Parts: sequence; C-alpha cells; structure tokens
Amino acid sequence: MSTINWKELELLLSEMPLENSYVQKITEHSVHSFTIHFFSKEEKAWMMYAEISSNHTRVNRTEKLRKKSSTNQRFTQYLKAHIIGRRVVEVKQYPFDRAFVLKLQNSDDTINMIFRLYSGPGANVIITREDGTILELLFRRPQRGERNGEKLVEEERTSEGKKTWSVRPYTGDSFNEYIDREEDKESKDEKRDEYLLILKERENREIKALEDKLMRINERIQSTRGFEETKHYADLLSSNIYMVKKGMTSITLDDWEKGEKVTISLDPELSPTENKEKLYSRYRKDKTSLSMAIEEKEKTEKTIQETKEKYDYLFSPLTPLDKIKKEVEGKSTGNEKVKEGRPGVWVKSNGWDIIIGRNAKENDEILRSYTRGSDVWMHTRDFSGGYIIIKAQKDRTVPLPVLLDGASLAIHFSKARKNGKADLYYTQVKYLRRVKGGKTGLVLPTQEKNLNATEDEERVRRILGNENEIS
Repeated sequence: MSTINWKELELLLSEMPLENSYVQKITEHSVHSFTIHFFSKEEKAWMMYAEISSNHTRVNRTEKLRKKSSTNQRFTQYLKAHIIGRRVVEVKQYPFDRAFVLKLQNSDDTINMIFRLYSGPGANVIITREDGTILELLFRRPQRGERNGEKLVEEERTSEGKKTWSVRPYTGDSFNEYIDREEDKESKDEKRDEYLLILKERENREIKALEDKLMRINERIQSTRGFEETKHYADLLSSNIYMVKKGMTSITLDDWEKGEKVTISLDPELSPTENKEKLYSRYRKDKTSLSMAIEEKEKTEKTIQETKEKYDYLFSPLTPLDKIKKEVEGKSTGNEKVKEGRPGVWVKSNGWDIIIGRNAKENDEILRSYTRGSDVWMHTRDFSGGYIIIKAQKDRTVPLPVLLDGASLAIHFSKARKNGKADLYYTQVKYLRRVKGGKTGLVLPTQEKNLNATEDEERVRRILGNENEIS
C-alpha cells in the first residue's frame, strides 16, 4: 500500500473524535508503534494506533487490541508519565503536509505532541513545550537538531507542490477502518513472506543435513554387509587352526562352500587363536553395526519425511501467521542445560560436553543419534539408571576431574543415589553391544574399566547449576 498523503491524513483526522478526548493509557507494541487509548463523553473509550518510520507509517482509529511489547522504551515511559490524563484541546494539521499536532492540556500546562508521518529520517513523534522546546522524541536525531532541550523549528508549506493529491478509493464504514484493515493485511503478508524466506533456508539446511546423514549411514551399511563372509572366514580359520603359525601374514585354505581356495589375511603379531578371535570380533561388531545402521536409516528416512511434511504445512497459505512466527522465533526454555528437541540433559564440565540420559527411552535415543564411537559411556553397576555420555575431543583423553564429574552424575541419576556411592563401569561407545530382543536402551559393555565412586553433591550442584536438583 502506498504512503498516506496529506489529503488522506486530513480525512483520517476528521473521522476521529480527538478534540476534548482524554488520554487514558499508552500501549507500546514495538519501537515503531504504539496505541493511545482515549475517552470522550460522546464516544466513550476509543483507540488511535500510530506506526512511525516503517513501511506502514500511519495513524488511524482502531478497534484492534494489538500485542504488548515485553518492555517499554524510553519514549513510552515518558508518555505514560506525562501525557496520561491530559485533554486534547486542539488538533492542527500542518498545511499540505503529512504532519499534525495534538495540543494536550492539564491543570498545569499545555504541551504539543507532533506526529510526522514522513518516509525517511524525518518521520518522528516529538513532544514540545508551547514555545517549541523539545521535551522528548520517539527517535533522537542530533544531526537534524532533534534532541532534548533544542528548539523545534517547523516550516509550514504554502502549497501542495506540482502533484495534486487525493484520497484513494476505499471500502468500509470509514477511511480509518479501511486503512487499519488494509495496512495490517499488507504488513502481515510482508511478515509472512519474510518468515517463509527464513523457513525455506532452514528447510534446505535441515534436509541437506539429514540427507548427508543418510548417505553416511548407507556407506556404513555397505561397509558392514559382509559380516557373514567374515564369520565364514573365521569358521574356516577355526577348523584349520592347526595350520596357522604366529608370524604368518596370510594363509590360503580350501573353502568347502565355494569349492575354491581363499586367502585370509593374518596379523603376524597375534597368535593363531588371537587371529581367529579377531575375525569373530569383527563379525560381531559388523553385525551389530549393520543392525543399528538399518534402524538408524529407517529413523532418518522417517525424520526426512516428517520434516518435509512440517515445512509443507508451514508453507501452506492456510497456515496461520502465528504458527509460522512461532516456528521461526521458537521458544526459549530459559534452561540452557536442556536443549530443545534433544533428549536428556546437556551440561559442561571443564570444557567437556556431557549428556545425561534420565530413562530408558532417552538412553536409547542418545546412543542411536547423539554419540560417536569414541565418546565415553558410563553407567552404575547393579543399579538401574541413566547413561552418562562424555563427548570425545580430538587427540585428548578424558581428564580425571571430568570422569569424576560423570561418576557423580551417574550415581545422582540412578537408584544408587540413596546409597551415595556405587561401582561404575565405563568404556567407549564403539565397545557397546545391543542385546538382541532386550529392553529399550539395554547394552552390554566390552573392554570396560571399573570405577568405585561416591556421589559428590558439590560437583553435581556445580554442573547442574541448580540447588533444587539436589534433594
């Protein structure tokens, strides 16, 4: 919608019962907009909306109760302190101009509230004394001499210039109602377009990240699909173990299944039995990894589909603007330890990230989607409880203080908490094995190390950052 011209401002002002109305209340909506609540004997309570220095600069009567700003800026605080209770004794529009003044009076004095509905740096709302001394401004512009204490110089026009202005065609009961409706609609459309642009970029990032993840999972599936062949080689080696000698780098054996000879690589540093166990260990690892990768692939494909469906809904013209806004702006939990959309509690210890699973479902989801093989897993022995994951850092070993922090958290988030101490074990995530047909999140550790620890409540308080976590 085009900017309001001086003829349209003239009509807007003529339709509002400004003279002899009393200012009752000020509501701020943004740095650019506010509503003045008036009361007049004839029309009782009514409101005037003002939006300055935006794409929708205007003043108009309104029936809409717009959302309040969470804080009040300096100018709004001044208005609340100095113009509430005053009566409008005069409304004057400057000749041929998109500017007007309200003379506001109380028992002590009269002040001027000047509205400039210009585009560019001239747009402003200025409060002055009767002699023109500036008391306060919506926008302070020292380069224009518009600041507290300065004298405001207003130059009145003598003609409308080369162009002849008129009021655009409108529908509705009044021009105020039309402007309020159409400007709001256009403003919402612009905001929707702005939000959708942000969401489109976000969708592209999310889908690309998920597709990259899916590609890595497929690569893992391909690399582990040969686990049955690995077991077959282990079986061949086991049945011919008498032929294997330490120091051999390979051995060629008859493959009874394929009816041909196969060559199996060996580690010369290992004994025959150790070479056999190495193949069986690789078989078990690849088999478990493949099973987990297939599950992860199904979950990732489902997430991709759900993500696309979510954005299809958001991009629909029928989706309410507030839903789109909520998605763009999100909601802060006020607690940085709980990351939105992620399971468990996320904390830091001496620069190391620790994830705490609080139940079986969180334990399972964390292991499946938020860990790598080099991360450290920790859990209490003989007591059910949450998994503790210490995220690995490149070329660094987890220091003892961080390990002890993890131990205290493991006890705190387990049934061992009432004892205050427990035996724990820890290992890298890559050495965990899922129990086939077992309960959700159940794993068996290998190559684990043992740790006997006592819960240090000071450590837990420091890490969780909340005294109420300890009870």
